[in-house]
Parts: sequence; structure tokens; C-alpha cells
Amino acid sequence: MEENIYTKLLTIEGFKGELITKPEEMMLNLVFSDNPTQEALNEFLEAWDIEIAGGHKALLLAYFMKMHPELNYPEYVHPRLKGLLNYYRFQNMKLMSHFCKICNCFKQNGINDILILKGGAMKHLRPDLPRVMGDIDILVHEEDFEKAGKLAESMGYGADWQLHSIDLHPKGTEEGLLDIHKYIDFGTGCQEELNNNLFKRATLQKVFNVDVLVPSCEDLVFISIVNMVKNLSAKTSISGTLYSLFDCKYLLDSKEDFNWDIVIQNAIDSKTEYKLYFGINFINNIVPNLLPDKIKKNKKFEKKFKDFCLLLYYKRFYLGEMREHSHALKIQDAIKSWDLIKEYMSFKPKYFILKRSIISKNPFIAKKILQIEKRFVCK
Repeated sequence: MEENIYTKLLTIEGFKGELITKPEEMMLNLVFSDNPTQEALNEFLEAWDIEIAGGHKALLLAYFMKMHPELNYPEYVHPRLKGLLNYYRFQNMKLMSHFCKICNCFKQNGINDILILKGGAMKHLRPDLPRVMGDIDILVHEEDFEKAGKLAESMGYGADWQLHSIDLHPKGTEEGLLDIHKYIDFGTGCQEELNNNLFKRATLQKVFNVDVLVPSCEDLVFISIVNMVKNLSAKTSISGTLYSLFDCKYLLDSKEDFNWDIVIQNAIDSKTEYKLYFGINFINNIVPNLLPDKIKKNKKFEKKFKDFCLLLYYKRFYLGEMREHSHALKIQDAIKSWDLIKEYMSFKPKYFILKRSIISKNPFIAKKILQIEKRFVCK
């Protein structure tokens, strides 16, 4: 039976199932419970294996352990969770040391507006909880961007220059340290107005022993949700999805007068309405009612959301299946039989055409192809 594309993308049986296993869903229910019990923890631990989960996802349970010291853990689990906290605390300290050194140099050379982003900002706001961070992200004004990169290089750091950011690392290594942004790349090319407001609403705070700007709670929630959707679309930083939920809950709980109008206006300014709409739907499907549904009342957002879902499904599922088959269909194997040659000659050109951006970026064409192929219902 055919299913609706939006159900496929948002449910545990579909898109969410690629990211979150049943034990992880149980962990999220536990972590976001208002009154977690020992019985619920025991039930979860019976279905969960720390070795299979890996450090990035197990760290979330370590957070929970630290937040609820009244609960007991098996001897096998407790020391490993403490070890994770200590390991990532040490990793964070190394990044924080480079952050302090580089940002102090920037400020001494006239780059005064430095805005800390993403995981680095959350580490500052929750100093007792170490983070999984490949680097620390900062935002500077566009006129300071090139100067910041050259200053970092003069300090002996290696720098990978990109259009919107400069990735700093120790020379001769690929180890991430600091990512300098002149704008946050949401893939829409609309960031000037958003940048101005991010700096305007930020507050100057001492972060890792250096005075820098920290975004408002509303801006951090917006960045977290839209960046999560960007990563889901590109199938990168999947483990970061769980931390986006954790961060959003903390930020919402930490500000009584949280203003969702700011979040929505950010989406309008950066033309990411559909990503925000998708992100809120996706998060609430994992943790019900974590985020308000105010944005659902905006019909313009809903239309863009449906177009985004179409293209996301087309690229991640339909083209994804074709890509796997294309990689498995090799010419050296095809020449072994006439049937395989015919399949190779018919399939490869079809895949080459269907993956072109003129199709994969056009919701109308993608919808027609999915209908012809008798894939999911596109209402």
C-alpha cells in the first residue's frame, strides 16, 4: 500500500528510522521525561548496549546520569559513562585553549565582534556538560573575515579557506580547532539580514576566559533546528540530531519569555521557512510537543515544507536507491551476459539524467517522476 511522503520522512518506520533505533527512542523518552523512574531506566538498560551505541550517543545518557544522581546504574555502565564525561571534557579543554588564544589575538588586532556559535555556545551555557565537538564555530563581520584568517595563519595555524568559512587546524593535520564564519551557510544565499540581527541580539560574556558575543536563546534554537535539517538532508552529522533535541529543550526551559516570533522572522530573513517547518515537525515526531506548533499556522511555510519534503524524499530515498544499484552495476560484470548488458545500458543513462540538478531541485518535475514510478503519494 502506498504511503504519504511526509509520513515516510517523519515517522520511525521511515526517515527517522535511519537515524534513531528503538533503544535510542527509548533513551530519548527517558531523558525527556519530567519524572524519570528507576524502573524506566532499568527497562531501557536491558535493551541498550553501550558498546553498540558508541561514544557520541552514549554521552547523552551520561548527561542524564549527571542530571539525575538519584538513579542507580549497573557496575558495567556507570564507570564507562563517567569515563566518557572525562574523555570529552579533556577534548573540550584542548579546543577551548585554542579558542582563547586565537580570539585574544583577534581582539588585540581590532576584531572585537566575535560571536560564538553552535556547540561552543552550548558548552559555555552548560559548562558542567562536555560536548562532542570537532571544532568551535565563531562568526565575524564580513569585513573582518579575511583579516581573521590571515591573523590565524600568522599564528602558525593551517587554514582551509572556503567561500563562507575558514577551517583552522594544526599545520600538517586535519584536526579541527576553530571554524571562522562570515555567515552561516544554510544553502539559501540569504544571510546579510540574519547576520545583522544575530550580532544585534547577542550579549557580551566571558567565554572560556575571553570576552565574546553569545547569541540569544531564540537565535541558538533557530540555528540548531535549521542546521540539523541541513545535516539530515546531506546525511552528515547524524549523531548531532540527538543533541539538537537536548539543546532545544534546555534553551526553551531556560527563558520564560522565549519569543518564537524571532525564530520565525529568522527563517523568513534567511529563506529557510521550509527547513524550520520540517525541523519542528521532525523533532515533535521524536519527542512529542517539545516545540510549539505555532509555525504550522503559516500557509506559506506549509507549501515550502511540502516542496522540501518532495525533493528530500526524491534525493534521499528514490535517487539513493538508484545510486546504490548504479554502484553495484559494474561494466565488467555486465559484459558477462546479454541480460546484464541490457540492464546496464538502460539503467545507467536513466540514473545519469534523473540525478541532474534541473530535476532534483524542481519539486514539480520530481513529483511527476515519483508519480510515474508509482512511488509515494504526493498530495
